[in-house]
Amino acid sequence: TPQAIGFSSFVGKPTKAATEIVGVGGSGLTTFYVYGAYGTDGTSYGIDVFNGNAVSVTNVSTPSTPGGEQKYWVANKKYRFVAYSNGNSTWADVSFNGDDNGHITITDYEAGTSDLILAEKDVTTTDISGTAPGAVQLEFKHLLSQVAFEFKNGFTNGYQVKITGLKFNVPNKATYSYQGTDYAWGTPATPVDKSYTENIDDVFANGTKLSEYNFVIPQDNSTITASFTVTVYESDGNTVVATKEYTADKAVSLATGTTTDPAESSNVWTPGYKYKYTATIDANILSDVLFPIQFTVTSVDTWKDPTGGNTDLTLNN
Repeated sequence: TPQAIGFSSFVGKPTKAATEIVGVGGSGLTTFYVYGAYGTDGTSYGIDVFNGNAVSVTNVSTPSTPGGEQKYWVANKKYRFVAYSNGNSTWADVSFNGDDNGHITITDYEAGTSDLILAEKDVTTTDISGTAPGAVQLEFKHLLSQVAFEFKNGFTNGYQVKITGLKFNVPNKATYSYQGTDYAWGTPATPVDKSYTENIDDVFANGTKLSEYNFVIPQDNSTITASFTVTVYESDGNTVVATKEYTADKAVSLATGTTTDPAESSNVWTPGYKYKYTATIDANILSDVLFPIQFTVTSVDTWKDPTGGNTDLTLNN
């Protein structure tokens, strides 16, 4: 009996960001694109089976199948499947070199608002005349990093803070492909300004404000630049006390990236991680434009003795 090739999916590193692909079905992964081929020795996969075929995820518990004509397993072959999803959509330039080593290349990818995920799976078939090999288990991983900025109001006197014009300049285009022994990003290029607006333009008296997270190409971040303007208000939220624009050196010195992987370098973003940079806004960092009201004593008036007049004290019985 012919056994159809089906897929089941899992997306790793779930988080709460609205723009991410989290889980399968519903608001998570709904469509991915699969490449697949087979051979006999496990080093070359010369017979194409799938070539970027769209797979629609309809139910988490039901194996998904590519649209169009169904493909069936061939006994005693070595298969390689590679699947990706660019925010449940395709990317224009994707290739799969089945004749060589069965790896995928995503050319000149530009990080935007889409979560880019990828899965790879090898399957070896034997005698499948009586038992189906089962659905191809695809465990997707995130290929991008994410960056956000958090601002903390450090004033204790009721002053309010507003952050405007937050921009983050980052090389934003690269090719993802098999390099050496694993998949990796090439050196990213084409710097662009990523502008942040959500939850930043409001005046806040205490606590923190967090920008939206933005997808970026994983890379060395030691030369990344950022800029934003800080405005400090009286407690009424209207009267301006001081304004200052910060550029890369200040933004970097105030910011600390946070991750949990001990293998990471402090100046390298790792795929699948979210980095939050925190800046505390207080009088210390605004000392050159925020001038405190101070007092100095020039004199204290002396007590004086009256002159003239009657100063006698009359005693009465």
